[in-house]
Amino acid sequence: MKILKISGLIILGVIVLICVAGAFMPKEFHFEGKQNIKSSKDIAWSNVVDLRNHDKWSQWRLLDPNMQIGYSGDDGQVGSKMMWVSEHAEVGNGTQTVTGIEGKERVNFDVEFEGKGKAKSYLVVNGDSSQCKVTWGLDIQAPYPMNAIMGMMMNKQVMDDMFIKGLGLLKDVCEKEAGVK
Repeated sequence: MKILKISGLIILGVIVLICVAGAFMPKEFHFEGKQNIKSSKDIAWSNVVDLRNHDKWSQWRLLDPNMQIGYSGDDGQVGSKMMWVSEHAEVGNGTQTVTGIEGKERVNFDVEFEGKGKAKSYLVVNGDSSQCKVTWGLDIQAPYPMNAIMGMMMNKQVMDDMFIKGLGLLKDVCEKEAGVK
């Protein structure tokens, strides 16, 4: 009986802590990473605007090579969509939909992580025929008190690591396609 009381008090304490922390934490989170790439802007653009090309530089594919991926819509066009299913805890299930394309410079996405929330993401490509810079951003809104949990799980270091790895893989793919050694 004493163990149940102690367990109950611990659970109650965690709930109170989350509620108090959520009152002081932001409800909107913005993360961004950048990578210089020795390839043409056109090569990089092709790899970011076409969702089928994301599989070539997906860090999540490395985590789960058995991840199932499906596509709908016209490649590289607003409305095109990628769906994934994975049993790997860090990958999970979700969708990514192209919601906007600005010239050959920016592509916007809605990302939905099944059961874990939604995010807005974008990739921006600047450069010329010999080099470019890709910026990858992610915006997440988390209602109270989920903002406290989100703030603990998605801290700057975790997100920086995600951007460094993903953009590093994109750099490798683009530079290989450009013939850079």
